[in-house]
Amino acid sequence: MEDVKLGPSGGDGGLPIEGYVIPSGARISEIEVTSGWYIDSIRVIYTDAEGAIHALPGFGGNGSYAHRFTLEPGEYLIGVSGRSGRYVDSIAFHTNLRVSPTYGGDSGEVSFSFLAPEDSEVVGFFGRADWYVDAIGIVTRPRPDATAASVPEAPVAKPRKTAKKTAAVPVETAEAAPKTRKGRKAAQQPATAAPALTEAAPTTEKPAKKSKKRAAAASAPSVSESTRAVEVAAPVTPDNLELIEGIGPKIAELLAQHGITTFAGLAAASAEQLRSLLLAAGRRFAVSDPTTWPAQAALAAQGDMDGLKAMQAELKGGRKAKY
Repeated sequence: MEDVKLGPSGGDGGLPIEGYVIPSGARISEIEVTSGWYIDSIRVIYTDAEGAIHALPGFGGNGSYAHRFTLEPGEYLIGVSGRSGRYVDSIAFHTNLRVSPTYGGDSGEVSFSFLAPEDSEVVGFFGRADWYVDAIGIVTRPRPDATAASVPEAPVAKPRKTAKKTAAVPVETAEAAPKTRKGRKAAQQPATAAPALTEAAPTTEKPAKKSKKRAAAASAPSVSESTRAVEVAAPVTPDNLELIEGIGPKIAELLAQHGITTFAGLAAASAEQLRSLLLAAGRRFAVSDPTTWPAQAALAAQGDMDGLKAMQAELKGGRKAKY
């Protein structure tokens, strides 16, 4: 299959980078970067189909700081992002599992992001380089095992069929019995408990209806339980999460879909949890790096907007620059 080029971004100086692609059947296993104010050089190490390790010659000059980004087994490169101007000022590497630190300086008038098409991976680079990396783009290729990627979704439909067959078994409805004072009705309608095995939505609606009945019965234990259910379901005034650098309207909407609508809620989430959420949402969201979001949100939740602005002054797109 033909390789596809995306980019480049950067200046028009230096010499062309041509043919910088790993062999068919190989995968990129490590990337070496040297940097200072700009990206000075990039070198790719790859593992071939037999498991042997090889290195392509580096392109660019010599930098003050050397970095090494190593990919784990089963991990593959899907894109790059960064900033550029006359040269490539900074760069970060995106895999199917995570995003590397940002290497380089904090300048650059243009923000770029190149991601491989679905079921493809990065197999090389092109652009221009001499003393620095003047411009960079990615070369992508369909993954050989791409057709197997969608298979795990098939078993998802099975639990619903199982739930209908086992809904009448007393064990499945045992937990629902204490919540319903009318035991006979719960036993006669076991199908209402079945969706709880596969979907969360019916579960949240059922307690709401039961709580209203308990309140009408004026029973002390029932009132306390229904009150507790109402408090959980009560809407919380959302914060403007777009005040967090790195979060735009689409990401704010995604976070809200997962119950994160306040600064306090965002501060309580770990960077790993947020990264998993972004990766699961698709490649466009995977470009974002949530490493600093919880720290930014903690300052906003405390009302320390001056501290938040001071922290954001040192960031680029929500990321800390790495030299």
